[in-house]
Amino acid sequence: MLLNQKAINNMQEKIYKYYLWLCMFLCFFIPFIPVAHALSSIIMGCILVLAIFLLKKKDLKDIVETRSVLVFLAFFTIIVLQSLFVNGIINDFAELRKIGQTILLIALLSIIKNPQNLKNAFIAGAALSSIISLFNIIAYVIDTGNTSFYTGEIVETLMMTQRLYLGFFNVIALVFCLESFFNFYNKKIAKTYFLLATLLLITTLLIASRTAVILIVFVLISTTLYKLNSKARNIGIIAVVVGGLTLVFTNNNFSKRILYAADDQRESFVEKFKTHEPRYLIWKNSFEIFNENNNKSIGLGFGKTQELLREKYKKIEPVKKREWFIQRDFNTHNQFIDFLLSIGVFGLACFIALLIIILFDSKKTIYNLNIYFSLIFFMFFENPFHRTFGVFVIALICYTILNKNKIKE
Repeated sequence: MLLNQKAINNMQEKIYKYYLWLCMFLCFFIPFIPVAHALSSIIMGCILVLAIFLLKKKDLKDIVETRSVLVFLAFFTIIVLQSLFVNGIINDFAELRKIGQTILLIALLSIIKNPQNLKNAFIAGAALSSIISLFNIIAYVIDTGNTSFYTGEIVETLMMTQRLYLGFFNVIALVFCLESFFNFYNKKIAKTYFLLATLLLITTLLIASRTAVILIVFVLISTTLYKLNSKARNIGIIAVVVGGLTLVFTNNNFSKRILYAADDQRESFVEKFKTHEPRYLIWKNSFEIFNENNNKSIGLGFGKTQELLREKYKKIEPVKKREWFIQRDFNTHNQFIDFLLSIGVFGLACFIALLIIILFDSKKTIYNLNIYFSLIFFMFFENPFHRTFGVFVIALICYTILNKNKIKE
């Protein structure tokens, strides 16, 4: 009997090692999902199969009884029932599947008690994606002699994923690097994290991702305030502010992205913003759809929301801009507006309650707070629940901030 139990334990240890490696590879692979989407589904399937052999009754009970997971499940159940009886589940299935996948992935990652290996894997993936992007940008500049690549059509052909997401991934990886840098006492390991953080920082500034640069400034200032003494803190904050202002006014790509410097026909920044920022029209049309909806408490459903946005895009003038909007088929580019339209005021209120509960349940460190508020800020400009790599990074963030274990060297 003892031999059988020992054999079972040895087998479980081996399965756990394979499980850990698969979860690490999945986290590493997040920035590369757009170029090999099917592989992420295969990895997820393998993880799910191995989890069956690893999950114990106690583990399952701990996961299910976690308040954040329970509220997430309640939120998911509410919108599924809404879709089933009101909005049409077939039209909403793709988005519902991704939200359900987020909950499942949080539960699967929770089997791994210490998150450091997964953080390291994600850092490595973001770093490799950044190196490839930097190589492509350098090759482009050498080949064309053009250093102005601020438009999305140019820069996104040079990167592994969309600029907005690459920037966001780099921000999260940067926070993981800073956490490890300040918590590891081994100088060689700490130096490695510092160099990786520098790489992520340079890449993000070079690709001129506005959302990511704002988040980086926030992360650096908050970490400086928390970790350094008063004199070093003041120097650090001044350096971040001066560096940020210098970047905006001297970086050609960044000034064109932030200040719309390429437009010399309009004097007002507001007019430039309305003309060149697609989100202005997207959000304007989104609120028109909301005001035209008679049942604001329940919403229209995800499929219907996108249909109505397409109808709005057909009325955009001039023709060239209209064709561009129709071709790109933009969603709301704001997760909160998306839920407001799709699942109504009640559904959005449930989602906001979920975010608040996750904050209360999380382990309160400056690093967890940074990635939590980075995710909230990011959701004001993108719909991460509409994309597989968005879902995966949300699950990783939730798992990380809800995990109570300390970093182990």
